[in-house]
Amino acid sequence: MSPANLTISLDEFKRMERYISLLKLLKLRGRTDVSLNTITEELGLSREMVETDLQECGLSLAGQFIYNISKLTSQLEEMLGYRNDTEAFLVGAGKLGTSLLLKENLGQTDLKIVAAFDNDHTKIGDMIGSVRVMSPDKIVPLAERMHICLGLIATPPGEAQHIANVFCGAGIKAIWNFTADEIEVEPGIIVENTRIGQDLNQGYLHLIEQLNKR
Repeated sequence: MSPANLTISLDEFKRMERYISLLKLLKLRGRTDVSLNTITEELGLSREMVETDLQECGLSLAGQFIYNISKLTSQLEEMLGYRNDTEAFLVGAGKLGTSLLLKENLGQTDLKIVAAFDNDHTKIGDMIGSVRVMSPDKIVPLAERMHICLGLIATPPGEAQHIANVFCGAGIKAIWNFTADEIEVEPGIIVENTRIGQDLNQGYLHLIEQLNKR
């Protein structure tokens, strides 16, 4: 049965949320794969229950005991309707970031920036339009709570790779890079490189198209 067409009970829904929280924690610890035994031991659930949950939801094959953390997290989030691709986080509240926040360049897209971050302590707490600038250490907990899957980078030169790493650790599925920096991400993460002056609506639609193919 396709996860998108699946009806699950409240108890199953709560267990799926626990699976997602555990997977994100393991990913932050640097893990890329997880065993069925680890899931059962960490959550205090029976092996049979976890195995049945994943198989009935079409997320596991019979006899499968090792799972890719990023892939399983994405599948669980999609099944629970957690993928939010119309809202995004932005890191970098300088001139470029401010113009993006004020929709001077994003006006032709359906995208809404719901949170902005900057490591310049003089900017933290400022309001740009209706969005408050926060410290980057808020990215991970907010991304998990708000189920954000798209992150924008508009940082000064040399900072984009670090932010990309933070986004990946926060479970961000797609990164829209507005800097000149080349960034490297783990397999399965989408990167769209765009420069101001290019067609931003086309870039956004390309990102969403790639997300929908996942």
